Amino acid sequence: MTQVTRVCPICASSNALPRFMNTMAALDGLDMSYRVAICAKCGFVFADLLPPPSSYAAYYRSLSKYDIPSGSSSLSDTDRLRSEAAIKLLQTHISFDARIADLGCGSGMLLSAFSTAGWSNLEGIDPAPGAPKQALLQHGLDCVRCGTLEQAPSLIDLSVVDLVCLTGVLEHLPKLRQDVQALITAVGKHTHLLIEVPALERCAHKPFEPFGEFSLEHVQFFTAASLTRFFESLGYRALSLTLIGLPTGDFDSILGLFVRNSDFIDSNVSLETHENIDRCLSDYIISSESLMQSSMMQIRACPASELLIYCAGSCTARLLPRLLSVGESRLVGLVDNNTNLHGKYLGPFPIESTDAIDRYPCATMIVSSFRSQGAISDALRASHQNPVLELFEDAR
Repeated sequence: MTQVTRVCPICASSNALPRFMNTMAALDGLDMSYRVAICAKCGFVFADLLPPPSSYAAYYRSLSKYDIPSGSSSLSDTDRLRSEAAIKLLQTHISFDARIADLGCGSGMLLSAFSTAGWSNLEGIDPAPGAPKQALLQHGLDCVRCGTLEQAPSLIDLSVVDLVCLTGVLEHLPKLRQDVQALITAVGKHTHLLIEVPALERCAHKPFEPFGEFSLEHVQFFTAASLTRFFESLGYRALSLTLIGLPTGDFDSILGLFVRNSDFIDSNVSLETHENIDRCLSDYIISSESLMQSSMMQIRACPASELLIYCAGSCTARLLPRLLSVGESRLVGLVDNNTNLHGKYLGPFPIESTDAIDRYPCATMIVSSFRSQGAISDALRASHQNPVLELFEDAR
């Protein structure tokens, strides 16, 4: 596989210090493995030795989880907290007649929350082909179109937009600086930018999935300090910067509102030093490895003659190479409720619908999900006789 070497997206230094090789099973033939590194000059943590851009384009086009039908019309606690924090921030700075564009909007959860709060001039773009349909079905929104961040200026007149939202987006961009520079060239002089990213400085503040932030999709790992430095390097300053505490299973977030040529910052978070972040990252990797080894031991100790894995996400993509490397031969299949994945392969295993469980009545179900472990386990026990193996003691 061609690997893309990156310079630091913030300071352009080519001196990246390797910290962890994030090896994952190929998804539908796409090897999304990468190396986590820290910039020796500015301390920014980012993914290096990336898959080629074509792999990311193919992933978001056909394998994304962000445009599948939702089984519930209600917001999760995580989405509710994120939406409430964004609305509270914007009510201070953005008028209700403002034109808002949410780039990377998924099914329109945040746009729906804005609409309920009183904003009506809304538009959204997401690369997932099913996003417009799901926005309409789940939230009654007809303002979402399919498109990439690069296509946004051709789909929306960003020069007249008052607020551009990039929530849960920057951590996904292999061409971070190039993409954001192109965006700010297209927006107006007074356009505000609402940014939300996972908070690396909070990576081990509560129970967490081992290596969970090193997902298939995340290639930047921001702190409040590095997010501030990044936008300063582009000529922007923060009007506000805060941390959002989220439930167990989700990384806490950094929420910032940025404007061009502002000369002050209203921050209630401390800006971490290079040394603190490297120490935090090291602790996270060591703790994650310990948790991963514990999961491996549970699987190896399971007396079942057949093992069936539930969930084909990053957790399983990271677990499979480890299991195969030690000769685990009891794996008989892999199931997931993401319809975008059905018929695809994760490593050597086809991803099947949950109907396939009935073909393996004696198999122990390995629940390979931290965030949804409790809900999945309860549903499996209510609908099947198969034994259930939970990997994460602190997930419930």
